[in-house]
Amino acid sequence: MVIVKRARSSEQKSERREEILAAAEALLKERSYYGISIADVAKKAGMAKGTVFLYFKTKEEVFFQIASREFDNWFDAMDLQFADACAAGKKAPETAVMNALRRILARNPLLPQLSAILHVVLEQNIGYKEARDFKKNLFDRLGRTGALLESCLPYLGPGQGVKLLLWVYGLIIGFTHMASASPVMEKIYEKEPELRRMQIDFNEHLFGAMSTILDGWKEQNKRRTK
Repeated sequence: MVIVKRARSSEQKSERREEILAAAEALLKERSYYGISIADVAKKAGMAKGTVFLYFKTKEEVFFQIASREFDNWFDAMDLQFADACAAGKKAPETAVMNALRRILARNPLLPQLSAILHVVLEQNIGYKEARDFKKNLFDRLGRTGALLESCLPYLGPGQGVKLLLWVYGLIIGFTHMASASPVMEKIYEKEPELRRMQIDFNEHLFGAMSTILDGWKEQNKRRTK
């Protein structure tokens, strides 16, 4: 039986909340969202299940908070990495941008997994204020990062930086689902390995699609300027 003293001060409550989020994030690095319960989070954090519900109403709310932080980290990284790529990759800016995105995804491995469940799971069971604040923040950050991409990639017109980010985000969600095999599918692949060709390589398909998109925009820009 776990016995934990109740947090009294605002500082103690904040610390307890962070312990819960840290435990949930650690579990997400070990297994999928669907294999984690609030009981698992409580056990990992060293507290009773009921204590978790004092701070978060639902499992979705716990992981939504983690997702919100991951998106902030992702935009911070993109702003920094894309600015560096823009300065260093004047001859081949698209290659520099894609390499920057590779580094960002490698350093933020939870982002694809959280993106894949954000719209269909996490946003389905959170409050109005949390959802609005999250979307407003994303809207603002998309605009800034999109403008940065437009300054880096000269063939992008006004608004196309945001469109590119949204397209890449959609590709991340879709390819994350396609690249992930469920336990039952892993068993099938073991018995019939030829079927594994249905499972794609995330990086290969993401950056191949992104390269095709950028090549298309570059070609359109050439036609417009002739």
